[in-house]
Amino acid sequence: MKKMFKSTWLLICSGVLAVFMLACFVNNQPIPIDMPSFTQEELAAKKQEAAKEARATERRHKLVQMYACKTDEDCVIVDKDPCGCAAGPKGVTAINVAYLPEFDSLNNTPFGTKSCPEISSTEKECSLSARAVCQAKHCKITY
Repeated sequence: MKKMFKSTWLLICSGVLAVFMLACFVNNQPIPIDMPSFTQEELAAKKQEAAKEARATERRHKLVQMYACKTDEDCVIVDKDPCGCAAGPKGVTAINVAYLPEFDSLNNTPFGTKSCPEISSTEKECSLSARAVCQAKHCKITY
C-alpha cells in the first residue's frame, strides 16, 4: 500500500512539474533585461580612464621599488624639488641608486616661474652629516 501511495504521489508531482515547466516555456516573449547602452565616445572615455588608472598603478609600483633596498650602498640622496636643499628638507629624499634614471624621468618638474632661495637649508636632511641608508629595506636619510 505504501509503495502504491508513493508511486501515485510521484506521478502527481511529476505531472504538476511538467505543467509548470510548460507554462514557463510557452511564453514566447523575451525576458526583458535593462542593459545600459554606451555611445562610442563613452566607451572610449572609459577605456582612457582604465588606461590612466593602469598607468597610475604602475607608477605607484615603480615608486615603491625606487625606495626598496638591501644595503646602505643601494641608497643615494636625490633632489625631489628643482631647488633641492634650498627648498628645505622636503626638497630631498633617498632612493635606490638603480632607479636614478626612472626617478629623474618621473620627477621632471620644470622650474617655470619658481625661484629658489639663495641659501640652502641647514635642516638635518641637508646637513653635511646627512647620508642615505637602508633601514627596514627602505631608503631613508639619516643625519
